[in-house]
Amino acid sequence: MSLPGYALVTGAGSGLGRGIALAFAASGSAGVVFADLNGPAVTQVAEESRKVATNPKYQVLPLKVDVVSEEEVDSMVEAAVRNFGKIDYAVNCAGIGVRVPAAIADASVTEFQRFLDVNVFGIFLCTRALSRAMKAQPLRPVSESNPARGSTRGAIVNMGSCASFVATPHVAQYTTSKHAVLGLTRNAALDNTSHSIRVNCLCPSWVDTPMVSEAVAGNPSLQTLMDNAVPMGRIAQVDEIADIALFLCSDRASYVLPLSVSLLADSTRTAPKYKPVTTMAEGAKGFITDGFPAPGLRKTQRLITGLAEDGKGHFLVTDHGDHHRVMGEQQAVAIIPYSTKENPVELNGEVDVKFAMENEPGLHIINGTVLRLIDFGPGLESPLHRAMSIDYGIVLEGEFELILDSGESRIMRRGDISVQRATAHRWKNITAGGTEPGRMLYALLDCKDVFVPGSGEKVEGFLGELEKEYEGRSA
Repeated sequence: MSLPGYALVTGAGSGLGRGIALAFAASGSAGVVFADLNGPAVTQVAEESRKVATNPKYQVLPLKVDVVSEEEVDSMVEAAVRNFGKIDYAVNCAGIGVRVPAAIADASVTEFQRFLDVNVFGIFLCTRALSRAMKAQPLRPVSESNPARGSTRGAIVNMGSCASFVATPHVAQYTTSKHAVLGLTRNAALDNTSHSIRVNCLCPSWVDTPMVSEAVAGNPSLQTLMDNAVPMGRIAQVDEIADIALFLCSDRASYVLPLSVSLLADSTRTAPKYKPVTTMAEGAKGFITDGFPAPGLRKTQRLITGLAEDGKGHFLVTDHGDHHRVMGEQQAVAIIPYSTKENPVELNGEVDVKFAMENEPGLHIINGTVLRLIDFGPGLESPLHRAMSIDYGIVLEGEFELILDSGESRIMRRGDISVQRATAHRWKNITAGGTEPGRMLYALLDCKDVFVPGSGEKVEGFLGELEKEYEGRSA
């Protein structure tokens, strides 16, 4: 992929910014502005870029810039235009990470303001100045061979995070700032569309950068969270994220607008053979803080209808369901939209409604049914278990991996349905590479005894660590 125009990268002195700026040089850019608060560091990286540059006319412009300063940001953009004539691509990487995590009750006001200043106000100033400069640039065709792809004046990429979508305990300042970056980018994209300027937000999960290393040093448990949440078993490399940033800047992404790209440089793996799991997943501990729904998912409505004396249907109940229960170590939360104790169901006198509201069933009900909705925290994997029932699993939000005790697995996406017939299985929430919550709806029906084909051995149910989530319930 060749990007022969002129690029500007903030935060280019280290980490993602450094990798992206060097990638522009290696991809044929005619010139790159390296901007960073650390003047000596950015000057050194700029000199390094000459060794990897592939454009024979390559130019480099290192600048010491504090992105919180309106004057310095405007001067940066003016210098880029003055030296290069235009800015074709810009990536705003300047930002800070959490060094000392703290619960919201103990959060520092000064620290919170610092994150708003650098991560939000800084990107606002850069996006504003770049938009002004690009609006003044002449249009050029995206594709000489296909005029229908339109024209462009430039592309801007703002660096968000998986924290732009979900929350992580004890880092309110970072989560807030990255949510704001996503909202800012979406507005900038819409405002700039008519001017043929594309603005996108690149939202990676964990990347092997000095910022992540500092975060792990301040919160050692973060390493365990990363290991559990990333299906590939490793965090992303800088050049893997740089590849995506350059794609978003390139003409190949001419129809990517307005859009936020949520990226985890990883792939979903096929589950290996494994021994029975007896504990709840370790990912997302403490994720559920306020009960249903999980952070990032909407609160559902339950509507129960019934026949009135006029023989017509009317709404009897409008609420959010019964028996809300946080599961595991605040890793999931469940509600029960409905349950019945017999088949066929007795609807007269609304006895079924009374039963559903007054009884919290176990995993399933003998001769009855249970409808259970569960919100899974990011990366959450349920323990291997077997319910002696026939279960219908429906993905409502996100993406899940259904893994059987044979080692076979399947990926399920929104609207997909599984029919589990007394099999031992586990569910893993892999939404956005395990960085976002997901939601499943289960309908469980009682079944007759089940026997292993051939041997005739009777199959028994087992719940392992899930037992405590259902024991002592009414049935």
